[in-house]
Amino acid sequence: MENLFSVDQAAKALAVSHWTLRYWLKTGKLRGAKVGARRVIRESELQRLVVDDPRPRARKHAGA
Repeated sequence: MENLFSVDQAAKALAVSHWTLRYWLKTGKLRGAKVGARRVIRESELQRLVVDDPRPRARKHAGA
């Protein structure tokens, strides 16, 4: 069975605020499901988001 993350756990794993994660769920950038009153996100969905994310990553400068 695949791991499920709460909104707060997923936000922490992606290093974003829970508000950003909720916005992504609302706009469809990230898919989630409701289990009772809670929202959950599959681990594979978090991995898909990381792979598909076109944002450039900060680079460390040598000698900085």
